[in-house]
Amino acid sequence: MTHPRNDLNELSGEQWLYFTKSLWTTAYPSELGHAARRAHGANKPPRLMARLIEFFTRGGQLVLDPFAGVGGTLLGAAISRTPRRALGFEIEPRWADVYAQVVHDALAERDGAGPVLADLGPADPGGVRTFDPSGCDLRVGDAMDLLVGLAPGSVDFVATDPPYNPQLPITMSGGPLAERHANRRTDYAMITDQPGDIANSAGYPEYLDRMAAVFAELRRVLRKGGYATVIVRDAYQDGRYRFTGADLAARAESVGLVPKGDLIWYQAGSRLRPYGYPRSFVPNIVHQHILV
Repeated sequence: MTHPRNDLNELSGEQWLYFTKSLWTTAYPSELGHAARRAHGANKPPRLMARLIEFFTRGGQLVLDPFAGVGGTLLGAAISRTPRRALGFEIEPRWADVYAQVVHDALAERDGAGPVLADLGPADPGGVRTFDPSGCDLRVGDAMDLLVGLAPGSVDFVATDPPYNPQLPITMSGGPLAERHANRRTDYAMITDQPGDIANSAGYPEYLDRMAAVFAELRRVLRKGGYATVIVRDAYQDGRYRFTGADLAARAESVGLVPKGDLIWYQAGSRLRPYGYPRSFVPNIVHQHILV
């Protein structure tokens, strides 16, 4: 039962408590077009996004994802109990096409009624999930250009998974070793040639500056009291560990967003690679930060 003074979400006290644990480990099944969505190396499980959406919104409210990729946030809104509206921006048309195809295929299931996602018990409390994407819209374009068109205070919640860092050449994958060792292979395929892609920043300082500009726009479009969650992974580049989560939190705070927490997410089964072996310590960064 939802507390009568709870105007944030529709959860019971038990569900609320479950959400606030700061360490999340997930092992969700492949569903909702995962085979197609996995072409984008950073696609997020729709159930993970639904978990965030269900805590920070109520049914019918508007969720924004300015870095929508293949639409994990929008799919999360569509399977939420109850469905939320969602607006996504994506700079790369091919990822928007993947999302559109996933929605088309999903709606064709059960003679047009859409899929019913299995009850996972404690792994996703609340029973089965149904699918209603009627309130979801993914638009192709540069997030900064599209954000300008949104009215101040028009968004209830932001859930996004931006580029984690400037993209560097891949050095641990491919070549003859990839034929023998799975941890030398990669399905990473997110790089675009578009200047507006923040992943194409010239360096880490420019990346942080551009993300700060995005955060300023998100603060403008968020309603008073609304939350934003940013999923990000730390990085190891040029022989140096980058605390990207902490750096982005500081940039968000600098434009007026208030840090509320850091949920650590580990997706079970993350592949380990022999970074640094056998001469130096280089961590396998398998956790991600969900900055609130």
